[in-house]
Amino acid sequence: MTKLIASLFIVAVLFSCNSNVVYDEYIAIEKENWKKENIATFEFDALDTLTAHNFYINVRNKGEYPYSNLYLFITINGPGGNFSKDTINCILADDRGKWKGKGWGDLWDYQQPYLGNVKFAKKGKYIVSYEQAMRTEDGLKGISDIGLKIVKVK
Repeated sequence: MTKLIASLFIVAVLFSCNSNVVYDEYIAIEKENWKKENIATFEFDALDTLTAHNFYINVRNKGEYPYSNLYLFITINGPGGNFSKDTINCILADDRGKWKGKGWGDLWDYQQPYLGNVKFAKKGKYIVSYEQAMRTEDGLKGISDIGLKIVKVK
């Protein structure tokens, strides 16, 4: 009985740790070669207009990725036709070429803060789109996944 209670407590703690995460999705990049015309699109419903949120860009890259950064064009479309557009530079490696993200094997997972303390103007559907902006002719090799994470500010 004591083991059951301890197990339930651990499960409850694990679930409570992620209770502030509103959205956390990745999109796999086909053949780990991100072509300019392949726009990664994330859709979610914003239900809370009172609480502030932090947005993060998540990048999974292979060790073979030939650059130390990743430029993105980011578009956010909201209810009622509201939209914003940004250009973001994700610095994936330091000056010596060491990857900044958490790594295992040949895969690195990097999280870049994007927007902080944002309150949704309206309830409804939001669409966030990422377009790689690295000016490569044959696609961007070495990016395996791209993601968006939204967390409630405590």
